[in-house]
Amino acid sequence: MRYLIAETSWKLVSLSKAVADSGTLRTRCESGEEIEDYHSTGAQDLTVIDAGLLQRHSALSRLRELQPATPICIVARKPRPEQIAAWLTSGADMVIDEATPLPEMVARLASVARRAHGIAQPLLECGPLSLDLEARRVHMGTVTLSLSPKLYEILEFLALRSGRLASREALLNHVYGFENEPAPRVFDVYMCNLRTHLNGVAEALRIDTVRGSGYRLEVTERRKALRALAA
Repeated sequence: MRYLIAETSWKLVSLSKAVADSGTLRTRCESGEEIEDYHSTGAQDLTVIDAGLLQRHSALSRLRELQPATPICIVARKPRPEQIAAWLTSGADMVIDEATPLPEMVARLASVARRAHGIAQPLLECGPLSLDLEARRVHMGTVTLSLSPKLYEILEFLALRSGRLASREALLNHVYGFENEPAPRVFDVYMCNLRTHLNGVAEALRIDTVRGSGYRLEVTERRKALRALAA
C-alpha cells in the first residue's frame, strides 16, 4: 500500500513517520499547492490531509473529482459534528481527531485503504497465495516466500488488482513514488525474480506481460476448479 500524506502540520508529520515505520509506502508533500498534483496521479491507495488545507468545501470536492475511487482521510483538531458531516458529504471517507493515538490512527487508515479494495481483514487470498497486508508477508501454504520489500510491493499491487491490467507507469509510480525510479532493465530483473519465486504455483497463478501496456496477475486455480465441477 502507498499513502499520499500532506505534511502541513506537526501531527501529520508524526503520522507520516508512524505510517512509514509500519512498512507502508508513503508519498509526502509539504504544501497545499502540491496536493492536487500528487493526488491526481492515482499512485496512492489513500490520501491523508489536514483540515487546515480545506478552506472551502470545493477543495475537497475537487480532490474527489480528480480521483473518485481513492479514499480521502481528514485529520482535524476537535472537529465539530457539523464539520464532520460537511466533510463526509463533500467526499471525505473518514475524519480523525488529531488527539487520537498514533497506533489507532495508523490502524484506521489501513482499514479504509483495504476496504477500498474490497478487503475487510488484512489478509488477501490470491489463488494459492495468502498475503498478510499488515505483516507484509506472502505465504504459499505453510511456506513464507522470501521476498524483498520491492518484490513484495510489486506482488501486492498486482494482487490487489488481480485480473485487471496494470500499466507499467502506474506500477512504477506506486512502488517508487516518483523517486529513484530504476532503469527499465532493473525493473525487468525485479519482475523476472518475482516470477521465479512464483514458479511453484505457475499452473494456478501467473503474471502476464501485455506488451506495450503493462502487467496482469491471472489466477487460474478457481477456473480449473469450476471446470472440474462442470465435468
